[in-house]
Amino acid sequence: MPISGPNVDSWIGEMSRLTSQFVSGFETAYGYPPDEHYVSRAADNSGRDMLAAVLSGAGARDLIEFYSHVAQISLPDVGPGFFVDEAEYVVEGVRGTQPTQVRSVPDRTVIVFGSDGGGALFATDRQTGEIVRLEGGSLVGDVYEVEESGVQVIARDLEGFMRFLFDELLRQIPSGG
Repeated sequence: MPISGPNVDSWIGEMSRLTSQFVSGFETAYGYPPDEHYVSRAADNSGRDMLAAVLSGAGARDLIEFYSHVAQISLPDVGPGFFVDEAEYVVEGVRGTQPTQVRSVPDRTVIVFGSDGGGALFATDRQTGEIVRLEGGSLVGDVYEVEESGVQVIARDLEGFMRFLFDELLRQIPSGG
């Protein structure tokens, strides 16, 4: 099911509220100040337009719609850290700075759009729309060669990935925060 603008806008509002709650109780719970956390809204359609100019296909449609609403996400203290890149970095990745092919079981054609604090990459499979976490491989040109265990399906689609981030943030809000 494709994501929709109202769905993403509502999610941004909830993520922003939870992020504020997470940060407000962080230092008391963990004994040190949090890094900067945010879910920033797209100010205009430039991110979407950049992506639409270089991407096509079913697996890219949701990502393009997502970037119509979201500019960037930074959650460095949530779990291992979760980061969604700005659209211009996604475009640079498609043009060669990130892998676009995954050699594993199964092989995949991907669009990398984020990472975690441990060096893993988040990508959408251009054929299936699945969101995968890539870890422990080697980059040869635009091909990410990795064992099957290094490719973890995080969500069936981008909407599922949004739920994944929401749940990760919600789980880590310090009690009383």
